[in-house]
Amino acid sequence: MKAIISMIIIAGYTLYIYPVLSGVSLVFAFIFLAGSFIQLIATMSRKGTDKGFFPLLVGMILSMGSLLVARSSLEFFFAWELMTITAYMLVLRGRKAEKPALLFILFSLAGAYLLLSGLSYAHVINFSLVGLGTIPISAHMLPITAFILIVVAFLIKVGAIGFHIWLPGSYAEAEDDTTSFMSSILSKTGIFGMLILLLFLLKMNMHHSALFTSMLGWIGIFTVFFGSLMAIFQEDVKYLLAYSSMGQLGYIVLCMAAMSHLGWVSGLYLAVNHLFFKAMILLAVAGVISRVGTRNMYEMGGLIKKMPYSFISVLIGIIALSGVPPLSGFGAKWLIYTALLEKGWYFRAGLSFFASAIAFLYLFRLIHTIFLGQPKPQHQNVKEASPFFLIPQFLFIFAIMAISMFPNLIIKPLSTFINPYFASTIQWQGNTLYSSLGYWNGNLVMYVTMGVFMLLLIWLIISIGRVQKVKQFNIVFAAERPFKPTTTHFAHNFYAHYKRALGTFVRPVTTGFWNGVGEWISSAAGSIRQIYSGNGQTYVLYILLYFIVLYFIMGGK
Repeated sequence: MKAIISMIIIAGYTLYIYPVLSGVSLVFAFIFLAGSFIQLIATMSRKGTDKGFFPLLVGMILSMGSLLVARSSLEFFFAWELMTITAYMLVLRGRKAEKPALLFILFSLAGAYLLLSGLSYAHVINFSLVGLGTIPISAHMLPITAFILIVVAFLIKVGAIGFHIWLPGSYAEAEDDTTSFMSSILSKTGIFGMLILLLFLLKMNMHHSALFTSMLGWIGIFTVFFGSLMAIFQEDVKYLLAYSSMGQLGYIVLCMAAMSHLGWVSGLYLAVNHLFFKAMILLAVAGVISRVGTRNMYEMGGLIKKMPYSFISVLIGIIALSGVPPLSGFGAKWLIYTALLEKGWYFRAGLSFFASAIAFLYLFRLIHTIFLGQPKPQHQNVKEASPFFLIPQFLFIFAIMAISMFPNLIIKPLSTFINPYFASTIQWQGNTLYSSLGYWNGNLVMYVTMGVFMLLLIWLIISIGRVQKVKQFNIVFAAERPFKPTTTHFAHNFYAHYKRALGTFVRPVTTGFWNGVGEWISSAAGSIRQIYSGNGQTYVLYILLYFIVLYFIMGGK
């Protein structure tokens, strides 16, 4: 009942603000509000009272919606802080979330101070989409200091490289159905804020703006690369997907930094796709965890027959995420590579392609270790996930299939929304999208892929009579015969050989840096505490000494 009431509130709020939405705000309204509405279905699987969960979740969703209709910097900041507080309390509900929640709120507070400071420096503007149309004539140049402070605040919220240490723990240790909201929806608020900042940059200009956007592009690509690399070495499936989200958000930052029509279309297209496939995968994984009682992938295995619908959802999700044909993720990656090459960012384009290959590795591990291999003895009686988990997954599957077959359904509106800011470099002829470097027809790609699949399926059906069924332990020709199902499923430390080669790149350097900062602050606070002792008599002495010094400074008058 609480979930239904929450859905009614979100639907009502969406209808209330819809008349004032336009352009890119409609895209983020779809992500924040429509995406939340669908995922609220999964919360119906909750048992018990769950005191406080739904008010906090609804508060977080409404505050994200308030960002879209904020009319001033103060309204934007108030909505931002309300969103942060409710998100923190949702993370804190996790069983082992105390430390990750502390990191979340510390970095969020730092981001809030930076955002407030930046808005103060840029006091002549109203930092909101509405404020773009009310820039005073005197504000002909965006202060560099304001730009740096505000963009760092949003990079913290995105979990960009260097500020990412709060992200994996907060996503992974939050309750399972909360994680999908955090990863697929809340993470886009930093992108939304960054988009507003870059729109102000277009309107007002700034000294060395090309240099700063180029640096932002480098931050984006390094976030992509290291997020993907750290994902492949995780044993915990939620930590793997948390680092995966970090990498995908890096792609969006990279596209925004390109400051081109195709770059922004690519970034927003990926943002919508990320909502679909990441929510789908996380809800499927939440359903699996609810049945098997563990997040360690090596403790799972062989669940394809026990949970076939969850397997289908994860399979479609990882195809879309990895960017291979024929699904919408392939189109998103094609758009990104084209935008980067048009921009002349060749090295960043190559590194992003390499990161996509890394993503395929961790996604293969995810589906292999959870659903393939032999089932563990303790999972012999596992059942499919709750229908409340499955319904939103299949709604997202339908959405992915629709935009994979007809990408113009979403790319054309996105292109229209971006046209006022950049000259378009793409054209449509029927269902084919043409750029300066090539063309893509999602409809044709789907038909060709389905045709190849049908040919293979027909061949398998014809040849099935000649297939010999091999029993579980009939592998004596390969090696020594195993006697337990657990020994037929290799999952733990899956990419140990890659870790020996690439482990240097995933050493916790950033964590060490921030631990050092924390120790330095703690030491400095200890020194200050010797003066700020809490003793009232000492404070009276300080006041007396202050007036004595002031007396002599003023010449004894």
